[in-house]
Amino acid sequence: MSTAGGRPVGRGRGQRGAVLGLVGGTGLVLLLLAMLVAVAALTFSVEVSGHSMEPTLRPGDRLEVGPFGREDVRRFDLVEASEPGRGTRIVKRVIGLPGDQVSIGSEVAAPRVYVRPAGSADVYVVDNPAWHGRFGTDTASCCTADGKAAMARAWVTVPPASYWLIGDNWGGSTDSRVFGFVAAEAIETALTFRILPAGRFGPLTSDARLVLQPP
Repeated sequence: MSTAGGRPVGRGRGQRGAVLGLVGGTGLVLLLLAMLVAVAALTFSVEVSGHSMEPTLRPGDRLEVGPFGREDVRRFDLVEASEPGRGTRIVKRVIGLPGDQVSIGSEVAAPRVYVRPAGSADVYVVDNPAWHGRFGTDTASCCTADGKAAMARAWVTVPPASYWLIGDNWGGSTDSRVFGFVAAEAIETALTFRILPAGRFGPLTSDARLVLQPP
């Protein structure tokens, strides 16, 4: 082994090579892990098609499938479900929970969705900012016994293990006003996070709320 100034030269070079090799190997592992995470995210996700959830969601948005199931669905959650009678996968917003009473009135300039939560006598109106300006000519009242749009306003109770869903694009959404209540077993998952496009990456939030109506 050659020396310079009393210090071995070859050993230092060998150590540097080992360090570089270790760094390179670690980088490769991290790259593979990142690729695995990306593939998993795309595999366990839902891609939005159509315009029924605008402006909240747009065609091509990819949403992460939540880790919890239908038993954790809450009011105003976005859910992926199977459309009754057709089996088509849809994404809608939960308005009515099991045991709630719901109705839609068109007695004002724009339709208003009313909810009596299960076990309560109080009446609330749904304030969903996404609906504003999106009613168009779709102002039918609700509901029939199976939760569909009706000629006149009427209260209907959401059956056990069922939900009442409406899209954020009021005038451009096929939802419970058309196909009625959605069984809990048809709810695939709640959707809480957008992974694509990168510019809108992040949690899905909602300003929808219930506003108590005076007696």
